[in-house]
Amino acid sequence: MQYVPQGWNRPLEHRLRPSGVEFHLRISRRRIFRRRTRNAIVVASLAAVFATSCLASDLDNATIKAFDHYVEVAEQQMQSSLQPDGPFLWIDFRPESTRKHLYAQLRSGQFVIRQTDTYDDGREIEIPDGMVHHWIGLAYVPGATLESAEAVLEDYGDYAQIYAPQVRRSRVYGRDSDGFKLYLQLYKDSPRRVSYNANFNVQRMNLSPDRIASSSISTRIAQLQDPSQPDGSEYPVGHDSGYLWRMNDYWRYEQKDGGVFMQVEAISLSRSMPPLVGWIVRPIIRKVARETMAELLEANRRAIQDPQHYAPHAASAMDSATAAPSSPPAASHP
Repeated sequence: MQYVPQGWNRPLEHRLRPSGVEFHLRISRRRIFRRRTRNAIVVASLAAVFATSCLASDLDNATIKAFDHYVEVAEQQMQSSLQPDGPFLWIDFRPESTRKHLYAQLRSGQFVIRQTDTYDDGREIEIPDGMVHHWIGLAYVPGATLESAEAVLEDYGDYAQIYAPQVRRSRVYGRDSDGFKLYLQLYKDSPRRVSYNANFNVQRMNLSPDRIASSSISTRIAQLQDPSQPDGSEYPVGHDSGYLWRMNDYWRYEQKDGGVFMQVEAISLSRSMPPLVGWIVRPIIRKVARETMAELLEANRRAIQDPQHYAPHAASAMDSATAAPSSPPAASHP
């Protein structure tokens, strides 16, 4: 008779443990422990983020000076590509294989969104007591024209409709030879609810029949004490949660390949994060920034494709331009 060790005539899963029930109970306890541990970490992380974001912070001159230098260097680098021909969009400066892949991604309806940095002669630009958030986003609007994109870009009165709910109010309060003075009331509910009254200087450049560019530079940003009250009181400028102290946007539009490619480069400034919670907060900030960039691109593309619904003033301006009769030739004189 062949010797069979005790228990080896049972199924394999029963040979490895005293009983299947006991094994599954052990696994269940481990899973519950891991889940509770993971949930505790998430709760602690969110509590740390919320507590940090609620702390008051002061914007000092050293932070302002460093950010202004960052923007100056970044704008100098942008200037070299603001030409009527040659490379224009961020994608155009990538290697050929990467460029083809990214253009195909855009034509398929996807966005291209990247975080970037500006260096001064190869050196990182330090921002004392502050963080710079520098992102580039691109999208493609098939069938659009540069005129339709430009009409939506300049439909400042409808920004609260085009970019809702991130923009609650919008109006032009001044004009000069250099451009427009724009007021926006901004709103964001992630990672916490905040609202701002913000003023911008806006400039537009016609580079060629197929290219335009625009810049929107913040001149004043004041956080509302109660984000649910659009007419409520403000915190003193630069003495608030530090969630947003500066915000500059640089738009580019190029008509080609049967549509319009649009690009926005956003540079903003917020307070720095304590090292203790920085590893928790930074991934959340990057996630929110990426989502905000995607929402901005989608809102702009949607308005260009359907101005009647999202940008009625732009639609009216385009209809008027189309319906306007051409001027008759001047009469000749003997």
